[in-house]
Amino acid sequence: MRLVGIAVTLLVASVTLSTSFFAPPVPASTKATTGAADGRQFTIAIIPDTQNEVTRESDDRFSDRTSWLRDNRSSLNLKYVLHTGDMMNWDTPDHAQYAKGSAAMAVLDDASIPWAGAIGNHDTGATCTGGSACPGKSARVTVRDTWTYNAYFPVSRFPGIEGLFEPGKVDNAWSTFSAGGADWLVLTLELWPRPQVVDWAAQVVKDHPDDNVIVVTHSYLNQDAIIDGSNGGYGATSPQYLYSKVVAPNPNVKLVFSGHVGIAGSRVDTRADSTRVASFLGTFHSNTTNPTQLITIDPAADTVSTRFYAPANGQTWPQYETTVTDMQWIRPGVPRPRTVGIRAIANDQIVTAELAGAYPLIANRPAIGPWETFTLRRLDGGNDVALFSAANQQFVCADGSGSLPLIANRPSVGPWETFDLIDNGDGTVSFRSHANGLFVTAESAGRDPLVANRTAVGPWEKFVLS
Repeated sequence: MRLVGIAVTLLVASVTLSTSFFAPPVPASTKATTGAADGRQFTIAIIPDTQNEVTRESDDRFSDRTSWLRDNRSSLNLKYVLHTGDMMNWDTPDHAQYAKGSAAMAVLDDASIPWAGAIGNHDTGATCTGGSACPGKSARVTVRDTWTYNAYFPVSRFPGIEGLFEPGKVDNAWSTFSAGGADWLVLTLELWPRPQVVDWAAQVVKDHPDDNVIVVTHSYLNQDAIIDGSNGGYGATSPQYLYSKVVAPNPNVKLVFSGHVGIAGSRVDTRADSTRVASFLGTFHSNTTNPTQLITIDPAADTVSTRFYAPANGQTWPQYETTVTDMQWIRPGVPRPRTVGIRAIANDQIVTAELAGAYPLIANRPAIGPWETFTLRRLDGGNDVALFSAANQQFVCADGSGSLPLIANRPSVGPWETFDLIDNGDGTVSFRSHANGLFVTAESAGRDPLVANRTAVGPWEKFVLS
């Protein structure tokens, strides 16, 4: 589930950002390692907009949810809880809604269940009584007024925080944990983050290439599961800006969570290097029950699944259940994808996915461009590989069970898209197709397309990766 996110200007217009404005990281705490090494699947719970659950003192749906998570921690193998924002509906002189939300989340604190929250527009000074924009005030400025939120959820309440954008404010923060034999980084970002925040976030992600990054922000996907290009009318950037600056360029960003609009939805985006990012939206704005999104991550199977469950009455929403495959979680000992060009020894030419992948692969180019760029993905930590074409973001296939020339036209990997990568010991490699057990050749000394039809390796079956 993911929702579109937008950014806003500083609270005080006269403040000038400089390098001194950026807070130094909070000293790193010991990374949680419970269950980290066993590789088992585990759960992350997402609490969607709870603004309708805090307006009445007698409403226990919020605390009922966190109590259920505490009580089912073991059976779920629950490792982390996220709140996607709009915890409150509006502020009051006695801050009653903040107190109620704080008490509900304290159930997790008392059980030592780590959690992090994004700040929604209803959690800021931009929203007044009744849930509408505050009259006579600039929402562009007051959306950065989060002092009440930070009073009830101070930095000191989150011992796992390892870095902040601004000192003393949890609006933009990151922390890490270990689970399922992998390392994870949770990055919470303010609503519609300012460009400076986006730059900071991009650097945090780049500084942690070995962590699977989870981005949490209140608005990212719209109700149609599209990454919105607008800024909500009072933001500084759009969700598309966040995607282009942080999510798209960094293959270690694996998950994005949001709320704010609609009910629920999801999307998967594939990068040019074949890595995927799954984005999930969950909102509901329920007046009767307490939807909870349960994200199941299976590092060994490279999958992530989502379902919704309401502890208050057992309600489920099967129409929003989904499983995303081929997530390529970053795990110790599992090689990362490698971007390569492939030069055929047969004619000393570069292999191309001709006509942006519409035609078969052929070695006829003197230099590497987008059509000549492939991602070499090791599938098992050994010699099994797949080739992903940058020309059209498709996998190379030994079509017709190897009887037809190689072509980049498959969205996923099966036997026809799998090859043994053979080291020839002379600086060259060869590819043996799993489709038919034969070696790939640059047919007719490279004049014809590549095809898997040779029983042994000779000059036409040798390639150099660069």
